[in-house]
Amino acid sequence: MNEKPHLSFWQIWNMSFGFLGIQFGWGLQMANMSSIYQFLGADEKDIPILWLAAPLTGLIVQPIIGYYSDRTWTRLGRRRPFFLVGAILASLSLIAMPNSPTLWVAAGLLWILDASVNISMEPFRAFVGDMLPKAQRKSGFAMQSLLIGLGAVLSSALPFILTNGFGVSKEATVDSPIPPAVKMAFYIGAGVFFAAVLVTIFTTREYPPEDMEKFERMKRKHSGVGHAFREIFQGIGSMPTAMKQLSVVQFFTWLALFSMWIYFVPAVGKKVFGGQPLGLHDEVARAEVEKESRWLTPAAALAKAYEAKKSELAGEAQAARAPKPWYGGMLQMFGLSPANPDPGERINAAILESLIRGSISSENKATEKEAESPMVQSFALALATHQVDAAEAPGIAEAASGLQETLASARRYQEGTAWGGVCFSAYNLVAFGFSFVLLAMTRFLPAKRIHLVCLAIGALGLASAYVVKQPALLLLSMTGVGVAWASILSMPYAMLANVIPGNKMGFYMGVFNFFIVLPQILAAVALGKLVDSMLGGDAMKAVLAGSISMAIASAATLIVGDDSETGTPAES
Repeated sequence: MNEKPHLSFWQIWNMSFGFLGIQFGWGLQMANMSSIYQFLGADEKDIPILWLAAPLTGLIVQPIIGYYSDRTWTRLGRRRPFFLVGAILASLSLIAMPNSPTLWVAAGLLWILDASVNISMEPFRAFVGDMLPKAQRKSGFAMQSLLIGLGAVLSSALPFILTNGFGVSKEATVDSPIPPAVKMAFYIGAGVFFAAVLVTIFTTREYPPEDMEKFERMKRKHSGVGHAFREIFQGIGSMPTAMKQLSVVQFFTWLALFSMWIYFVPAVGKKVFGGQPLGLHDEVARAEVEKESRWLTPAAALAKAYEAKKSELAGEAQAARAPKPWYGGMLQMFGLSPANPDPGERINAAILESLIRGSISSENKATEKEAESPMVQSFALALATHQVDAAEAPGIAEAASGLQETLASARRYQEGTAWGGVCFSAYNLVAFGFSFVLLAMTRFLPAKRIHLVCLAIGALGLASAYVVKQPALLLLSMTGVGVAWASILSMPYAMLANVIPGNKMGFYMGVFNFFIVLPQILAAVALGKLVDSMLGGDAMKAVLAGSISMAIASAATLIVGDDSETGTPAES
């Protein structure tokens, strides 16, 4: 077998650049899906099962895509056709996701998005084994880690940047429970995903099979979905010993990560920022509104009047705002100076009283869409609670005061979830910077030792998030997570590539991902019940449980054999 030529830094950069786009999509999903589910009315106990799409899709799609990408050769190459198809489908899903009208539409779109991302991602993992000699594989996977970090830094903080730097609203509307800042972030993500994958497709040419006739015979002999599934299940049983050992590490690592991804952001929004999304969040409130639907008609009129008043105040504020220096927007974008207040913050209880009096006698019946709007439902609950059914009703002042706090709480929740995204951005920024350190460390330290220490640091970071009460201090907690994340994205794959056959690189990379998705399925099925029944509904305790799981993963690294560093895979 001919040794592959060494590639330059920029060649490795170009072949890995598509991962920036892939992680842009992943980053938006990880930082925003739990809050999107809550904007659409989900309780904490329901969130994990709504995430079930992600691991199940990976369990099915990853090994199949890996299997077929090993057996593909076209004018575009072996892996690049999968990059392109996945990028197109994922970009369309990212555009559709923030327009989801219901929980189940959002959950269904998550299935499509995850399948699409996996179509691109798994061949990218195998791409390193295809294109690089063994001596450069650790560098190749570390480069992927670097670009993944960069993509996730930008995407995770994007709603925060759009709100603070560009004044995009953080408040839900009558037409959509998902704030405009989150919507725009997903639209930008769709463009970045597609463009980044195109860079790799157009700048990197793949090596054809060394013996094309032998390759074609293998394709014919092993064609068909049935044969694919037989080989997949046989492959699980015939995994190299080091791969089995690494699978234990992966299982506990990803159980920890999934706990964090599901619960960290909503925990920050509720526990640290003290917020609550709009909508009816308990059966008592829902029964109060549904018992007499007459409250929905004035509530819909009130919501429209509220939005009209917001637009009026936004125009007045814009006209009265003094010119700011050229760098003012940059300071606001990165949270270094206060952002311009949301127009909703200028609407006090007195203004709300006036809006209620003007809306209460509305005869325009609420449409079905308005009746399902969390904003309209929140307004209806305030009116029903204080029995405000006339312009002179005695409870108007109390209803207005309650509404002011409800709206302020919803803004705090969105600020908290945006800050949770910043925290995710922070750990990815650390991972991005630490990837440079990894590139240097891999030259003189074994990957196993690097991974053990990095996972231990990550476990400490997750544990500290439970006791932190100040938003800024959460960034320190995420520093430890970032160190672990950089290693998680590179070291296991570098060790794995040394012990699996080159002609089954894509297949075994897909099988290895079983031990990423299986713990996620376990978390999706069991974590909601655990939080609801044993952890007192405290989402941050689920993050603490994740730190314990990551500590177990660190200890399990000790069982991985040394052949993961020097092993020579047998060709089959």
